[in-house]
Amino acid sequence: MLADDPYLNKTAHTNMMEELDSDVEVWGAASHAGWAIWGIVQARETVEGNVDEPEFDYIAYAAGRMAAFREALQTFGIAL
Repeated sequence: MLADDPYLNKTAHTNMMEELDSDVEVWGAASHAGWAIWGIVQARETVEGNVDEPEFDYIAYAAGRMAAFREALQTFGIAL
């Protein structure tokens, strides 16, 4: 509990929370990018394996994750 920690004042706590929020935003964007790549790899295996009816639409999944990645980048002021 915050009140029980004599070494952690309100300013330090606020700074830690802001740093954590920043980390979550950055790693959230990285997660979208990683899953987009995974979707593309899975789709490639389906195409190269001549699978007529894939169990999942990996391309649509990758496109959705890529859109989320681009949106996250815009919050950092990076435009693609």
